[in-house]
Amino acid sequence: MLAADKLLLQSNLRQNAIKLKEKEFQLHHDNFSNVGTQSAVLAGFAITALIEFQPPAGSNRTLKFLYYISVIVSLSMNLICVSNTTALSVFGTGLALRGPDGAMVRAVEGMYEERKQIFMSFALGLFMILNAALVGSWLIMTFEAAVGCNIVIIICMRRIYQQVGNTHYDMHARVGLG
Repeated sequence: MLAADKLLLQSNLRQNAIKLKEKEFQLHHDNFSNVGTQSAVLAGFAITALIEFQPPAGSNRTLKFLYYISVIVSLSMNLICVSNTTALSVFGTGLALRGPDGAMVRAVEGMYEERKQIFMSFALGLFMILNAALVGSWLIMTFEAAVGCNIVIIICMRRIYQQVGNTHYDMHARVGLG
């Protein structure tokens, strides 16, 4: 009887651990899905900025170079983010659901390891599209308008950076992670 109770407890413990990993997996999956969607939108903005924007004739070549580099880096980083989140969604789900024993744990750990690279590519894509707007304002606006727009964009960039950092710190401090 004692051995049967021990086996039952071990089985229940394994089931609860798998349920917990399933919740963690779903959290990562949902986060990556959201980030991938936002990156796809930003990639759309970047491709539009690449195709539709025509700098005036005689524009400063350095500013045009910086504008197009910013747009291309934004497009590239956002497409990397979309492709990585898609691959993680497809392959991670496949591993978690159809893999051998312990596959759920491996899938969750793999997603956890990839999150930093995904968030960095998203952040770089976001900041580079803002940088393109910053540089683009100098190409098409008067000096006064460009200065005003640059102030707004720089405040926006700084606020995004601070808010993400504060939120990250607050969330980790609340759960005792640092």
